[in-house]
Amino acid sequence: MLKTISCILVLSSPALAGTLEAPVVGGTPAPAGKWPAVALVVAPTALCTGTLIAPDVVLTAGHCIDVHPELVVIGTVDYSKPGGEEIAVKSAIAYPEWQKSYDVGVLVLEHAAKTEPGTIAAACTAESELVAGAKVEVVGFGLTTKSGTGSNTKLEQGALPVDDASCTQDPACQPAIAPGGEFTAGGNGTDSCFGDSGGPLYLGDTEIGVVSRGVSADGKPCGGGGVYVRADRVVSWIESVTKRKIARSTCDGKADGGDGGDDAAAGGCDVAGGALGGGALVLAALAWLLAIPRKPRG
Repeated sequence: MLKTISCILVLSSPALAGTLEAPVVGGTPAPAGKWPAVALVVAPTALCTGTLIAPDVVLTAGHCIDVHPELVVIGTVDYSKPGGEEIAVKSAIAYPEWQKSYDVGVLVLEHAAKTEPGTIAAACTAESELVAGAKVEVVGFGLTTKSGTGSNTKLEQGALPVDDASCTQDPACQPAIAPGGEFTAGGNGTDSCFGDSGGPLYLGDTEIGVVSRGVSADGKPCGGGGVYVRADRVVSWIESVTKRKIARSTCDGKADGGDGGDDAAAGGCDVAGGALGGGALVLAALAWLLAIPRKPRG
């Protein structure tokens, strides 16, 4: 399992680690412009995925914060080619004790992006539509093979069936936020993988989940299904630490979860970011990640 010292992630099990190049296992390349708010998150030693949820805020995984993200690229579908908007990270904040709760974090950017931010599902949307068998779509810059090896630089998308909407059945689910803090989806060869960490799962055109880790019973590193944080459960925390208003989907019911789970912690581990050249960071991340053996997620 992951070990932390003062909110610093030690990758003893890179189940959730950000990764180098490219796509979803069993997915297809994402058309240009289909997911404009999806961002490549670049750090000196790893790459993750994220989503622009406010003009200058990117939502990603909590475990991606410790690799010290320094740059995001918004609007690219292939980061090996020119294009996309590069913005330096001003600060990075992980959800408090994310290892035992919500594996999310936020990146506050040096300036607002030109791209329109994405929308996060309201709690009433999640409660009514996030059910077993529902189809969600994962989008990210993660690896494409079940073995978690190889490389690719493209943004990919893949449709996943929701398995356990309350995340109470798999040992990889976090007991502290169950039921309803996470859900499991995917498997049978379609899955998120390294590099998809922090990326979005969409229900229609709204973000319903955040890529976290693999289920505990995977036969291989990727392909057996994953655990995803419910994005609606952390909106109050995001607004508290960033002082930004987050756009939500509309439905009948309360926008946020009613148990106060995401309101209890307004703090977090704040890591200041600095800017390096995007190309240099990608190369450094690639070199480091190629040396890391992929272990079963979760």
